[in-house]
Amino acid sequence: MDKRNTEEAIMRAAEEEFLDKGYKLATTTKIAQRAGVTHAMLHYYFRTKEQIFLKVLDKNLGELFAYQRNTMVLGTSFWVTFSGGVSVLFDFFKQHKQLLGLLYDVVKQNPELLLRYKENVVDMLSHVSASHQKMLESEIAAGRCNPISYEQIIFQVAGMTISTFLLLPFVENVIKINEAAIDELLERRKEEIIRTLHYRLYAHLETEA
Repeated sequence: MDKRNTEEAIMRAAEEEFLDKGYKLATTTKIAQRAGVTHAMLHYYFRTKEQIFLKVLDKNLGELFAYQRNTMVLGTSFWVTFSGGVSVLFDFFKQHKQLLGLLYDVVKQNPELLLRYKENVVDMLSHVSASHQKMLESEIAAGRCNPISYEQIIFQVAGMTISTFLLLPFVENVIKINEAAIDELLERRKEEIIRTLHYRLYAHLETEA
């Protein structure tokens, strides 16, 4: 196994271990076993469990923000761009259902990890956030949508999306519905979130019209 393939194998194994066990219970020994490498080989590529975790986080958030940047198409309306971004965010977490649970676990038990990662997240968010915020402010100034702060609309997006996926294990394990029904439920939930945001931004104007 060459260097690139070895590192990729360790990364895949680490992601599986963190998602299955959580950060606290995951061990570099188990990650090495999953990857099919020796413990010494794992530490040749990654000195600590924390370093591997942050690398896994980099990979996932980098993928998310790459998708988000693709929604920023010149000449499209604010709503098309914004709703496209919300849809991409929801679909990303639909494909990575355990990720939010892992992050929530880390916030509770090892918050210093994410504090050290804060600067990376701010850098990743800055471009997309600045563009969306400028478009929203222009829409409000032109009277094309209801007044709301950018922070509040993002809080609504995050709250509705995060709560959906944090509650999903309850639905899967307690209510016991199959995968096809879960997919259908999530698609309906995404549509409901987008409708709720549209109502918040445009309902008053549409009523007056």
